[in-house]
Amino acid sequence: MSLSGLSYCPRAGQDHERRTVTAALPDYDVTDPAALALPREQLRAIQDERLRAMVRYVYERSPFWRRKLTEAEVRPEEIEGIADLARLPFTSRTELDAEQSAHPPFGEYTCSSREQWMGLFTTSGTSGRKLKRVVSRRDWRLMLDRFYRHPAPPPGEMFMLLGPVDGLLGPAVGVEAMRERGAIPVLAGTWDTRTKVLAIAELRPGAIAGAASYIIHLAEVAQEMGVDLASCGLRAVTSFGEPGAAVDATHAAIAERYGVGEIIDGYGLTEVWPLGGNCPFSAALHIADDLAAVECVDPDSGEQLPEGETGEIVFTNLIGDTQPLLRYRSRDVGQLTFSTPCACGSTVTRIERIEGRTDDMIWYRGANFFPSAVEEIVRSHPELTPEYRIVLDDGRRGLPVVTIQVEAASGTGAPEALRDPLRAALRSGLGVNPEVEVLAAGSLPRAQQSKARRVLDRRAGRSATVRGSGMSRRAQRDQGS
Repeated sequence: MSLSGLSYCPRAGQDHERRTVTAALPDYDVTDPAALALPREQLRAIQDERLRAMVRYVYERSPFWRRKLTEAEVRPEEIEGIADLARLPFTSRTELDAEQSAHPPFGEYTCSSREQWMGLFTTSGTSGRKLKRVVSRRDWRLMLDRFYRHPAPPPGEMFMLLGPVDGLLGPAVGVEAMRERGAIPVLAGTWDTRTKVLAIAELRPGAIAGAASYIIHLAEVAQEMGVDLASCGLRAVTSFGEPGAAVDATHAAIAERYGVGEIIDGYGLTEVWPLGGNCPFSAALHIADDLAAVECVDPDSGEQLPEGETGEIVFTNLIGDTQPLLRYRSRDVGQLTFSTPCACGSTVTRIERIEGRTDDMIWYRGANFFPSAVEEIVRSHPELTPEYRIVLDDGRRGLPVVTIQVEAASGTGAPEALRDPLRAALRSGLGVNPEVEVLAAGSLPRAQQSKARRVLDRRAGRSATVRGSGMSRRAQRDQGS
């Protein structure tokens, strides 16, 4: 891998703010599927070279990164490769929000010029402000090219996107990649759910894509309409935006209701890059090491954790030239595997199922759990609908009370008969003893187009907030669990 196109030669005492900017990143080739099965030593060598180039690039192009590296007492020439990652400072979403507020609209961590950009995207904005993400034509091409590492869809196959595209990087890249590779995108994000069900039955797309919670809801509506989605000719279902398809019970429910054998759990961060997904042999997320360096760190201390230990996933963009991030704290919690190849032959780093987010973890009377663990238990009970909600209330002595709300499936016996077995399963699976409330089918809110809201916080001073997954980890600790 050549670093042609990179020019960087700082001198001691040089005025970095006023010097002529000459740094540029090479136009990497990310189309070859062989890159996913290289020996680990070769992958590491590629990462080393690209990290060196990236650190030098952002140092010269961005006042934001120059400040951060200077404060961390790191000179670009001191970074020799991945072994030096821990010397680089972390970057957080809060920090990027503050940077875009202080230096609107895009922040001083933006490295390429406006003349090079092809589009503006934003984070999904399910909570807080939306982060603005600009993409250069070079980066857009690289994002599309990575799809060439995987088999193309059958020629002329329809691909239906269930959620919105507007402003969202992952769906926009996915749609354009499918179009470029011969599929016919059907953008159904603004259609109501019943219209989507009828369209699947009539158009018979080969693949559909959306948030797992909405995919489950769509199947419920189809059943009410008398439409058998399993007979509509679907080949594959892709889930993205939430850790749903990797939950065994949810995976099984999608496979049964849609009659598909290929269920793809897509993964990426708007701030970083469209990163990867699972394979037919494993639910683990395969992250191409030549696109991003992945770490797992202790959420509190920031220390790197060994393979197999659970912690916060951290990404360093190795190829993007517009808003590249070093050591970005994703807030996603999982484990890394890389010492042995996957059964598919891939040697890249894999993230074992995303368990939740550091700010979603619920602390309850000395123990903690993620909403995804509740999902696994609830959806393994066929006498319940797939829907659930976690409700947080004030209890006595300042301790929170957690109630798991579920729904009895239509035609199921008395709700009272379901409560005790489910509570026992939750106690065993979560290590906590929550309250359980069994409601009639249809009582809980359904996902509309995208991510479901799974946590309702009714504690005093919380304004009855409803969030995608959970409450702040620090706030839970402050409650005195």
